[in-house]
Amino acid sequence: MNTTGWLKGLQVTADGTGIVSHAGVALVRAMADNIGLTAGLSKALASQRLLVHDRGRVLADLACAIADGAEVISDFRVMGDQQDLFGLVASVPTAWRTLDEIARGGDRGLGKITAAVNAARRRAWAQIAVRHGALPGIRIADKVLDGVTCIRLDASVVTCHSDKEGAEPNFKGFGLHPLLGYCDNTAEPLAGMLRPGSAGSNTAVDHLAVLDAAVTALPPGFRRRLMVTCDGAGAGHALIARLDKLAARPGYQVIYSVGWELGRREKAAIAAVPAQAWQIAVDARGEVRERRADEACGDPGCGHRRCWIEEAHVTELTGLLRDGPAGDQLAGWPEKMRVFARRERPHPGAQLTLFEAGDGWRYTLWITNLPRQTRGWRGQLAYIDAAHRVHARVEDGIRTGKDCGIGKYPSTSLAMNKAWQAAALTAATLLAWLRLLALDGALARAEPKTLRYRILHAAARLTRSGRQRRLKIQSSWPWAADIATAWQRISALAHAP
Repeated sequence: MNTTGWLKGLQVTADGTGIVSHAGVALVRAMADNIGLTAGLSKALASQRLLVHDRGRVLADLACAIADGAEVISDFRVMGDQQDLFGLVASVPTAWRTLDEIARGGDRGLGKITAAVNAARRRAWAQIAVRHGALPGIRIADKVLDGVTCIRLDASVVTCHSDKEGAEPNFKGFGLHPLLGYCDNTAEPLAGMLRPGSAGSNTAVDHLAVLDAAVTALPPGFRRRLMVTCDGAGAGHALIARLDKLAARPGYQVIYSVGWELGRREKAAIAAVPAQAWQIAVDARGEVRERRADEACGDPGCGHRRCWIEEAHVTELTGLLRDGPAGDQLAGWPEKMRVFARRERPHPGAQLTLFEAGDGWRYTLWITNLPRQTRGWRGQLAYIDAAHRVHARVEDGIRTGKDCGIGKYPSTSLAMNKAWQAAALTAATLLAWLRLLALDGALARAEPKTLRYRILHAAARLTRSGRQRRLKIQSSWPWAADIATAWQRISALAHAP
């Protein structure tokens, strides 16, 4: 076998012309301009000083660079090195000074940037609704909940290997502990708070601040019907009281689903649940959670009940906790609050409490204010459980967000890292809009690494004729047509006033 045949006759020269790399970044940059984000950032960061580079342009370009894979400020060169395509781009020192100026502006400066992004979001979502007919619904098992906007809150630890301001020991090691809010409909970040590593997982004031910021980030027309989810770390009186207050507003609907602690009273209630009260749970495809029994017959497709073991069940504990022998054990909590429990067979290596080890089930509890009279599939126990379990999707958002700027904070200054996070969240938002506004099929669901390889990092030849520039993607590139189509859709966007 000739394994080096590809080398025969190959020469490398340095006399090529018109070649640009990372050509797909032009899609993200053009979208930021057309949707009005760049102009909004320019207004937010306007200065009375005479500047060579508009700070809004610099921040928008930095967000584009982060979307393209930049992990540190020096990676901003990916824009400046393509001057034939992008024109005059700020230098790395100017990008650093821009972040420093934002940092010195404190919360007020960050608030102006957030307002600019939120204004652009209103225009972007309007265009998304035009293209798709509505904002994408919320996927719950095999169902889709339409007409509801979902906010998911979650915190994550970002490990730091150097002495950064705010980096402190925590339950996962040493680092920072940001708290983030994502929109499940569009998979984009809505709000974020960069906190010291020792910040508590259930700090009510932080959860309230991020919740308020996330609701404010939503275009007004999408705030009427909300779903808010949070894991067990957020189940505090203050957060539930705020959600209950939001739900009580006339003309608004707010359904929350928040993780709940398995305490003594809950253990007693679970022990009192009749066997027939446990209902089978469904998986992400809406199918019964079950597995083959050890003594099952040889036909894996059989329908024998004895050959299958149900692996997960769900039940409601509200009645036992409200009206059980011990009286109302939920006094002080909202009357409409309901408590649910899920049990499932643990996966190998799972750590169980002594209570769980007693019967071999692993338990998860959560609370919701979903009305008892809810009809249809949404009111069924299995789908109430599924609606809470899909909160785990926010972890995908955070994971891909860490691949898009929030996984590495480049400065030793906490204020500078907050400015970087603002750019990083903007980058993740731009990628979400790119998927929804310009891409189809698998690309519309692709994560950042895939988008970079297939779209953003594509090389092209830049030609000029008749006062026009043409960016020509290699025709044999599998996604060349997708890039061209995306450009046409972005160019057709209604420009912001």
